[in-house]
Amino acid sequence: MKKRSLRNKEKDPGLKKLKQIKNLLMFSLLKSGATSEEVNYATGMGSSNIRGMFPIKKKKS
Repeated sequence: MKKRSLRNKEKDPGLKKLKQIKNLLMFSLLKSGATSEEVNYATGMGSSNIRGMFPIKKKKS
């Protein structure tokens, strides 16, 4: 079986689509009220990484 290099993985259109879908699902969770800690629990990405990817400002009450 042929090994793929990191560069080939980055160019793989199927992998790119999956990452886009994952990001859309995470964004949807955050917009619906989930915390970055809850999304981290589901994805294992790290809550600070999630906050960096989706810097959503909270509305002042």
